[in-house]
Amino acid sequence: MISSRVCKANLSLIRNAASKVKILNPSADVLPFKGIDADKKPVSVKLEAGKTYSWCSCGHSKIQPFCDGTHKIDGYTMNKPVQFQVEKSGEYMLCNCKQTDKRPICDGSHKMVSPIPRNANASRFVMYGDSPVYDGVARDLGYKPKDGGFQ
Repeated sequence: MISSRVCKANLSLIRNAASKVKILNPSADVLPFKGIDADKKPVSVKLEAGKTYSWCSCGHSKIQPFCDGTHKIDGYTMNKPVQFQVEKSGEYMLCNCKQTDKRPICDGSHKMVSPIPRNANASRFVMYGDSPVYDGVARDLGYKPKDGGFQ
């Protein structure tokens, strides 16, 4: 019986053959989780044949769509960059939403990504509680009341 990981790796190589992209580290291409969206739309990039590129799959890189090594920070992300080469020089649409199933090429998945920023409704998920224990500890530590809480 062939393992699913081997099948997925082979499928990614076959899948990218149609787009003239050769994945050099298939294990990074078949991770079951995807990164955060760096942008809601793809970016057109001129790529040269035979040159190796590292596409950021975590979404945290400052030089999108390419990797700057941010994923190496301990505990930051499990995603690894997808290293690839193109067979033919030219303009390629690289995914910036990080949800594509054709890493690193855009497959239109950005159309399904919510246009609302992830932190837009963050205050809905923050819990505030009146705690006499916290108030007592804060006073004992010398914190001063400010705006209804301790600062």
